[in-house]
Amino acid sequence: MSVAIGKVSVQQQEAVAVRRPTAVPEADPVEALRKRLASRSAREHVVLDFLSDDLREVREALDHVQAYVQGIERAMADPRLTQQQLLALALGGGPGEQLDYLGEMLANTRRRLAQVAARM
Repeated sequence: MSVAIGKVSVQQQEAVAVRRPTAVPEADPVEALRKRLASRSAREHVVLDFLSDDLREVREALDHVQAYVQGIERAMADPRLTQQQLLALALGGGPGEQLDYLGEMLANTRRRLAQVAARM
């Protein structure tokens, strides 16, 4: 039996409520690993702190690179794009420093993962 409220029945409202995605807080993967290593030494926890920082830095560097690529795509889609603007994009600095930094942070991340894995 359904009870109509306005033009939507309670049964329909319940069906919509069931389909509506619930916000699930994203778990911190480093914290999940930290819990697995709870009985380990403080050194592992320090390495995990550094790993967490490295992952954050990797995400930030990737965000800069992604913003650069999106800027190029927006410029190319603009019908008012001039030859000079396109050339400026080609010769501009771009995310070179961010890519170098990203490489360093990825190397750090891999090294720290190996350190944690060796102690598991």
